[in-house]
This record gives sequence, structure tokens and C-alpha cells, in this order.
Amino acid sequence: VNFKLAKQAILEARYDDLGDLLDITKAVENFVEGDIEVRDEVVFYKGHRLHGVVVEKLLEMLRAGMRDSAPLTNFITRLQSNPSANSVNELYSFMSYKSLPNTPEGKVLGYKGVQKDFWSTTGNADTIVLQGKTNDRHQILNEVGATIEVARRCVDDNKDNHCSFGLHVGSYDYANNWAGEDGRLLVVEFDPADAVSVPTDCDFQKLRVSKYKVISDITDTRKELNKPVYEANKPIYGSDDDMLDESVWDDDEDEDFDYVDQDDGLDDDIMSKVSSYISNKLLNGEKVLIKNIADLRFCKDQRLTCADIADIIDTLDDYEIHESDVGQNVPVSLKRVVRNS
Repeated sequence: VNFKLAKQAILEARYDDLGDLLDITKAVENFVEGDIEVRDEVVFYKGHRLHGVVVEKLLEMLRAGMRDSAPLTNFITRLQSNPSANSVNELYSFMSYKSLPNTPEGKVLGYKGVQKDFWSTTGNADTIVLQGKTNDRHQILNEVGATIEVARRCVDDNKDNHCSFGLHVGSYDYANNWAGEDGRLLVVEFDPADAVSVPTDCDFQKLRVSKYKVISDITDTRKELNKPVYEANKPIYGSDDDMLDESVWDDDEDEDFDYVDQDDGLDDDIMSKVSSYISNKLLNGEKVLIKNIADLRFCKDQRLTCADIADIIDTLDDYEIHESDVGQNVPVSLKRVVRNS
């Protein structure tokens, strides 16, 4: 599961790190911190054994090369805030269908199908809507950026009631089918504490919640999210075009994940490591974006911004920023590095 980290350690000549990276249990112990611990290859949170879905998500993060346990610990903390033990257990069933991605704050990203005009397909006159715009048919408007919330008691907590009242979030397959060819497919964010019930029909692919936030409209792309953690202001699919709309994330949270202030100068070792990384990637025929370099451990340790990386590349004789990217409306982080001809 640590292949990416082990490969990176070799490329950066950090051979002393390989022992821990090849020991999976040790890797998990190094990955988590605080209230999470591993004993006999079992993961515990505050002394309580965690459900398999949470453990699988932790391993998924390791496979993706992540070393920050905050998204997982934040998820667990929010989950423990859910007032219903049944809701917590049923949420595991929903998440076990396909591991839905987290945000760094520990919330979960799911999907929702709505009408072409962003109104929900159905409405309920008895639902108490605390946040969100409704029409005379009691449908709710799901515009990007909107927070939708109903009273928790207006969400059916009986999993055996299949088509019932409450806000619904689904897996990609379920929501995409619900949207149909003429509807809209949305990415929504919900807090595990607001999960209420998972109906037993549809192979546990839908979840009733009391609150969610509409993050993005992916109707035109219709691709399933494929990373364990997504951050605002970063590519949603790993392409240059598809971005999560950072304007819909909470104003009191740090959204500028790509850029960090840098006060210190650059030393030759950093420049050498950047050059070596680019060389190995290009030799393997891989595309190198500036953000790929900025995400490297030694760059993060030095708090290098994408602008700093671009400055480093300007000082290297062998490499340059691709000319076709210069002058276009492309963020610095997404510009490509090529060999200097």
C-alpha cells in the first residue's frame, strides 16, 4: 500500500525510510496520531475498535500516498458526534458500497440527482426546511453553493421504509440514474453527524441526511470521484479543466491549499531534488505539473508555493515551463514542465 511513498523515498535517496514504509502495520502506526492507535493490526479510536470501512479508508489514503491523518481523524470525530448509534452503523453500510471521498475537515462527498432546473424531483409539505429555498410544490432548490437543511425529525430514521421523507444523498450510480439524461448530477458534502438512515433497498446506495451542501455540478462530465480526499481549489478529476468551485466552501476555512507564504531562500539541495524529480518523471514518459512538485514532502517541509517552484524551474538550464501554457488563463499550479530544447 505504500508503493508510491517507497518509490518517492528511493528517488529522493531517503533509504533509511524504506524499512518503515515496507512494514504495513508500522506504516499505519506512523500514519495515524492522537486518539488513533494500532494494536495487533487492529485500529482503535479512543480505545474503541473501528469498523472495517474506516480501516479500509485509512489504507486507501496510504495507497494514495497520503501521510496526513487529519481527514480520517476529523471524519471519526464528526461520526462520534452523531446522536444515533443506528445512524452510525447504517452509515458504514452506505460507505461500504463504494468508499466515498472525504474533505480535509472530515466531511463526506456524495452525489445527488435533481431536475434540470436544480429543483428536487419531489417535495413534502410536512418537511420543516431550516435552510434552502422552496417553491409552492415544496421542492427544494439545489443550486451550487446552497446549504440545504431540514429538521432531523423530518427525516425518516427507519431503514425499512424505502421511499420515504428526508433529504437524500446517493452513490454515483444511484444519483446518476436518478438524474437521468435530462436532469443534473451534483456533488454534495455532508457531515457524518447529520446522517440519519440508509434504506435497505437499492443495495444500500442511498442515505437520508438532515443537512448537506451542494459543492459542484458535474452533469457535463459525469465522472465518479476517484481519490480518498478532495480539497477546495484543486482538480476534481486530476485534469486541468475540472475544478471544484472553491467559492462554495465555508468562508471560515482556509481554501488556498495550493499557495503558502515562503520567506526563506532556496538552497542547492532543494534545487537538485526538484531537478532529479523532474528528470525521473520525464524519463518515464509522465506528465509533470508544478503542483506535482509542490506536493512533494521536501517542498512541503520548506513551505514552497507553486510560484516558488516556477522560480526554481526558471533557474534550471535543462527544464522550462511549457511555452503553450504561458500567457493562457492557466493557474501556475497546473502549468507543465518540459525539457529545455
